[in-house]
Amino acid sequence: MKKIKLFPLVMTVLSALYTISTVLSEDFKYQVDTVGGDPGGKILPLIMGGFLFLGFLFITIKERPEGKKMDKETIVLFLVTLFLSIAYVALIRQIGFVLVTSVLVYSLLYLYTTIGEKRSIAQASIGGVATLAGTVGFYTLMRLISKSVIRMGRSGALPSFFGKSTGGACIALLFVVIVTVVLTFTLVKILSKKGFNRPAVAGIITFATVLFLYVVFKQFFQVNLAPGLIKY
Repeated sequence: MKKIKLFPLVMTVLSALYTISTVLSEDFKYQVDTVGGDPGGKILPLIMGGFLFLGFLFITIKERPEGKKMDKETIVLFLVTLFLSIAYVALIRQIGFVLVTSVLVYSLLYLYTTIGEKRSIAQASIGGVATLAGTVGFYTLMRLISKSVIRMGRSGALPSFFGKSTGGACIALLFVVIVTVVLTFTLVKILSKKGFNRPAVAGIITFATVLFLYVVFKQFFQVNLAPGLIKY
């Protein structure tokens, strides 16, 4: 019997567990499900979980070890990734989607983009804290703007389109795009020149990813993402 690689096997199991938890959990239902609206409220999370499961399963079956032992850094990366994945699933309800996803994405991006390089714990920590604070701050501003637009649309100060949740979601998505572009060509460039390239790039990608996922799932499709410590 041929050996298989451990990492894709573990991720296959985790993605399967995620898919099962999606079926059983109330956190991933559309809000309209509670009033008998959309009968397919869990379809998006199920598609994502199923896609991850099939992808990792394919890698598990097709990719085989070459007979070489994993080096120390690969083992550490694997263990850290496994720990962060388990912590993410365990803490997302208590801490919330925005905070936990920010930590997970930033951590993995920084670790995997600095493979073979000398890492600075201080630099990574400063970047992580700044990314978390920036994401929460811009998230709060984005929500304030989108809610204000919806109120103005409903009061007649703006076209009626903006009074709907879709209108607010479009404004929020535009906000994310504009802020990402502006930060990329200003703050990220400045930090990169000062030697903070890795945390700066990991930070801006984290910011854009977390808010984009929030807007798409929460505001466009009204998936009830776990609020945790930050109330929506």
